[in-house]
Amino acid sequence: MVSRFLLLLIIPAAILFLSCKKNSSFESDGTGEVKLDSLIAGDTVLNVWTPTKITAYATGNGLIYNWEADHGELNGSGTQIEYMAGTCCTGINTVICTVSNSTNSNSKQIKIRVLPFKK
Repeated sequence: MVSRFLLLLIIPAAILFLSCKKNSSFESDGTGEVKLDSLIAGDTVLNVWTPTKITAYATGNGLIYNWEADHGELNGSGTQIEYMAGTCCTGINTVICTVSNSTNSNSKQIKIRVLPFKK
């Protein structure tokens, strides 16, 4: 009688315990693989002071975007920024985007050619 009673308590408790398990594949904890698929610019050949938008296409959890340029000016943040360069920055300039989370990072660069003023 006691063993039947224990069995009746243990089986439902085990079913309840196992059915409440979280599926970790759907949780976003800011870790895991980071993949920066591409950087796309509206234009890659610009006149001085002409802006272009650059967009990063990335996948992963808890992504943080960091943008930098060897010459010129960056405005904005996140997946899309605006780039432009003045007369001091003519030539081929490099814009780098690094996408990261708490465990991984991935970087890509894009070249932007800035033309001088025409006389």
